Amino acid sequence: MAIVKMKKLTLLALNADRDNIYNAIVRSQAVQLKRSADIDSFVDVDESQARESVLQQVSKAEEAIAYVTEITERYNASHKKEKDARIEIDKNSFARPKTEIDFDYFLSFGERAATIETNIATVYEIKDKISALNGAIVQKQTELSNLRIYRELTHPADWYRNTETTIVQLCQMPSSQSDNLNKLAEEYSTVTVENLGGDANTSVIAIVLHKSESEFVQRAAALGVTGCSLSGDVLPRIQAENLERQINGLSEEIATYTAKAAQYAEQIPEWKVYIDWLLLKEKKLAADGDVQQTAATFVLEGYCPEEEEQKVNDAIRNVSDSIVLVFEDIAEGEFAPTLTKNNKFTQPFEFVTNSYSVPDYREIDPNPVMSIFYFIIFGLMVADIGYGLILVALGLFATFAIKQKTGLKVMLQMFGICGISAIIVGVLFGSVFGYTLWDKIFPDASHPLHNGIIPNPADYPMVMMILSLLFGVVHLAAGIGCNMAVKIKHKQYLSAWLADFPWIIVFACFVLAIFNSALDMADYGPYEVLRLPTIVSKISLYVCLVALATALICAGLGTKGFLGKVVKSFGSAYGIINYFSDIMSYIRVFGLMLSSAIMASVVNQLGAMVSGSGGFGYVLAALVLVFAHLFNLVMGVLSVYIHNGRLQYVEFFGKFYTGDGQLFVPFGSDTKYSLVK
Repeated sequence: MAIVKMKKLTLLALNADRDNIYNAIVRSQAVQLKRSADIDSFVDVDESQARESVLQQVSKAEEAIAYVTEITERYNASHKKEKDARIEIDKNSFARPKTEIDFDYFLSFGERAATIETNIATVYEIKDKISALNGAIVQKQTELSNLRIYRELTHPADWYRNTETTIVQLCQMPSSQSDNLNKLAEEYSTVTVENLGGDANTSVIAIVLHKSESEFVQRAAALGVTGCSLSGDVLPRIQAENLERQINGLSEEIATYTAKAAQYAEQIPEWKVYIDWLLLKEKKLAADGDVQQTAATFVLEGYCPEEEEQKVNDAIRNVSDSIVLVFEDIAEGEFAPTLTKNNKFTQPFEFVTNSYSVPDYREIDPNPVMSIFYFIIFGLMVADIGYGLILVALGLFATFAIKQKTGLKVMLQMFGICGISAIIVGVLFGSVFGYTLWDKIFPDASHPLHNGIIPNPADYPMVMMILSLLFGVVHLAAGIGCNMAVKIKHKQYLSAWLADFPWIIVFACFVLAIFNSALDMADYGPYEVLRLPTIVSKISLYVCLVALATALICAGLGTKGFLGKVVKSFGSAYGIINYFSDIMSYIRVFGLMLSSAIMASVVNQLGAMVSGSGGFGYVLAALVLVFAHLFNLVMGVLSVYIHNGRLQYVEFFGKFYTGDGQLFVPFGSDTKYSLVK
């Protein structure tokens, strides 16, 4: 349970073998490449343009997948009643979100690339044609919309034209101005206005008048009368029918092309693998830019776990005999990526640490210690047998139902493990979905276990608050212990034992010194058996003061100059305030436990009220209890995840952890859609 020791590998080989060597490295899943150091007579190669070209191919393929998926869903929606005509979109399952493929099949995509690219190009052609057809439909629908108010005309638009002495105009106007226009027309002897149809908002009119009274046209314009843009010697109704037939024809063409595009849905899984193949190709080009090379040879460098050295060596040497391969230890001060190796309990908790920052290669792995405290704090915050059982079931479901390692699976497994802690603490409280057990098992109020090993925080808030603070002291002491381990690893023995260890003594003795006072504040009878002799409290106080003085005096160890040591000691004295602030942060453990317990109790009371009517009330109460408790659990787990993480990141990691590492990612392992075996 530690950070895996790494080896640096250096490879000299022929350029002709480069691609096969890359493939061997990908197959091993155990090498992370790095930029090679500059070598005299060797040169770099700029592959940026080639990489950009490959990434453009990736973008085109992903756009084609998105378009075919969309068009297929549209096609299926239009064929709901024709089950045989529907086209299924091959989607990866919840259990296996990535397509599992053989490595040799994956590499063979270089031979399939031309066919796939041709099919993708065809999809783009269909997309362009459908887009053009949709544009034509929009244009014709606009024309049809413009004809809407003219469909009642009994003559074509060109029929309304002037003569030598008469002005004849086909116009439109707001329907609300019809009366005003008629009144205006009455002022002229030769003006005739005829209403030819329209709709509720716009009227179509014909105006006939002698040219001598053309002033009427100008005055009518002030009422909103405008000439119509309609033209032609075909009736508007006939024009509209022609447009409708054209729109239907265009729609049929779209349906035909849609069906053609939907046929490519069955190729989407292959296209996704092709994208991963392209991304690997881009990584190879990036690696080409990082190697040093001559006309015939190249030098490649990388990292691999020490335990995988033989496997990597065999995989590369199987490619060619013309290879020089050297494995070296990581030098002091030299960078190396971080790979942690932990047991099955700790592994899911690496998710928490990596969300903060990956450990530096030369640090100690914080996960084994952090996972234990995360586990305990989670249980204290949830503290319910019923909720814990749900979380355990969820973790088991993720373990057996999700066959591939995903972020969701790891998180659910972590919650499942923490569910065990919630059950344990729930037993101490005697809480099952907010219902108490201990008072039912021991109904006698005078029995020591009547209120549980840990009493209900709503009834005895001081007990849980004090326990939370005491646990915080233990957590901080563990962080200081980890800092000691870091210093011992770097052979800073004096600072570890004289500057850090005394703080652990301070915390331990401080707890013993105030223990009896804490019992008085808790005022919980069953805990009186834990009361310490007065002499223990006094001795602990004196030892605490001596250890504190030692810690402050020795805080400057390793600091240059007398003044530097003094400043460091004063800074350490100021740090007492920070320790106090850190300890107070653990009140959030009590707060979340209390809020979850009270919410569960309120839900139970609500269920009891609903069930009071009997009959259907029992069914409704069951629904209320199920959904309300699930809501309380979900909200509680989200809060616990955030606040528990905060206690690890700030209070615990702040004592020893830098987290400046880079996660070890084997070359070619980070595929997007495929799981290459």
